[in-house]
Amino acid sequence: GALVIVDTLGGYPVTSIGSYAFRVCTGLTSITIPNSVTSIGSYAFRDCTGLTSVTIPNSVTSIGTNAFQNCSGLASITIPDSVTRIEYNTFYGCTSLTSIIIPDSVTSMGDYAFYGCSSLISAAIGNSVTSIGNYAFYGCVNLVSIRFQSMTAPAIEPNAFASISAAAIIYYPYGATGYAA
Repeated sequence: GALVIVDTLGGYPVTSIGSYAFRVCTGLTSITIPNSVTSIGSYAFRDCTGLTSVTIPNSVTSIGTNAFQNCSGLASITIPDSVTRIEYNTFYGCTSLTSIIIPDSVTSMGDYAFYGCSSLISAAIGNSVTSIGNYAFYGCVNLVSIRFQSMTAPAIEPNAFASISAAAIIYYPYGATGYAA
């Protein structure tokens, strides 16, 4: 079913979703997170295989490691422009994810960030990303479009895009607007 997280609990603001908070809630299909939340803990929604929709507000600045790992039903997610780093394993095994836009606020992407996202077709990477970790997009066998918002690629670990054979890498001038995954 759908989960709407309240912004206050017992008169206190809800500012974070704790580590392991909803891990293996396989019946959970959608989540709405309130503007009071600033962080999503590690493993918070790991293995929520029925999850198809997540609304993350711009108040969220950090999403923990493995937060959405193996959410195999998650077809789309919007990373808010308040997030500064994609941690390791964050979206590992999200096999229904088809496109991703990494906002300009993100400066680095950890190891295995989108590992095994086998339905991923396109990735748009913002102009502030300075590094992409090892195996970040490994196993994204259908990835055909990788768009960088800057003219040059960030530091990319040797195996970041391993297993991808037909991807077209496109560079946009710094400051160009209107790109999409």
